[in-house]
Amino acid sequence: MNAASQAPYAVQFGAGNIGRGFIAQLFHESGLQVAFVDVMEPVVDRLNRDGRYIIRIVGPGACDVPITGICAIHSLDRERIAEAVAGATIVCTAVGAASLRTVAPAIADGLILRHTRTGSPLNILVCENLHAAGKILRSHVRRNLPRTLREPVLENTGFAQAVVSRMVPLQTVAEDGPLLVRVEAYKRLPIDRSAIVGALPDIAGVEPVDNFAAHEARKLYTHNCAHATLGYLGWHAGHEYGYQALRDSRLRRTLDAVLTETGTALIARFGLSPEEHKAHIADLLERFANVELGDTCFRLARDPIRKLAPNDRLVGAARMCEGEQVEPIALAEVIGQALRFDPAEDPSAQRLQQRIASDGIRNVLHDVCGLAPGERLTARVLSAYAGRASV
Repeated sequence: MNAASQAPYAVQFGAGNIGRGFIAQLFHESGLQVAFVDVMEPVVDRLNRDGRYIIRIVGPGACDVPITGICAIHSLDRERIAEAVAGATIVCTAVGAASLRTVAPAIADGLILRHTRTGSPLNILVCENLHAAGKILRSHVRRNLPRTLREPVLENTGFAQAVVSRMVPLQTVAEDGPLLVRVEAYKRLPIDRSAIVGALPDIAGVEPVDNFAAHEARKLYTHNCAHATLGYLGWHAGHEYGYQALRDSRLRRTLDAVLTETGTALIARFGLSPEEHKAHIADLLERFANVELGDTCFRLARDPIRKLAPNDRLVGAARMCEGEQVEPIALAEVIGQALRFDPAEDPSAQRLQQRIASDGIRNVLHDVCGLAPGERLTARVLSAYAGRASV
């Protein structure tokens, strides 16, 4: 695929679980060929060799979805990437927040070519688990554009952040080949309508939305928060899988309390419909119950230092609750359990335990979670940390 290609195509930066297991399906179902860009040479070679792969929908709606009309470019081949971007119908990134800076130069090269050849608008869907990821990618691209071209190129380029909610668990090499991805059927992709430039192509599953901040906050403080709750409480209770934790009546009561706290705060802050939010939670819990996904409590809980950050799914949710006069009682319990998560195979968990041992829990609450001494939330978390049987 290149600028001279007759068939419309998308450029997908990142051929991992989300890029290959979600976004490419939306492009494929919309009649677009897909050019992947990835740093993993074996993945690039295999995609080019096979020219197809399978997305396996598991659980309700189970089926195999063959993805054809694909090619791949190594991320170091800036010239080919630029050519691909210059002629693309749409572009998407799903590379991980830390890699946005890395892909920006090649995107900038492609936008320059596009500007000089056709000047047509281009929208980039930014599918990263990072607040303001669209603005961050735009900033990185801007720094890689000549000063004289910054304004005309950027005013013709949309950096539309997306909320990715399809669940894609840790993958195992399947007998059907290493490119196969196991996923759930859910395929809605809300994007920030205000960031779109020109006419957005009609892409299956893509939903431009107003009030994007509400969708972003709900993903973090409902979906991610609930997953973390199941992960930490389930792990401490000896459950291997998230669906097992969901079936545990004692843990389910805590999860329901957490979702009541965050839901009340989200409705107050963003004006969400209580009925619609209730339906959203019911749908989410039904998806969490999907046994075939095999999502482990360990995966849901791993990297507690990141998940305990001041603005992340637990402490951030508790702060939002406080801001809306909602007492984060159940959330404090979960934060306390997250601080006790210590599997040997999780480096982040081990670093956290080492810091608690050397610096003390109060200093860790301050430095990792942003919880100061004397705060009501700090006291609640300390109480939960000291009495883990209270959950």
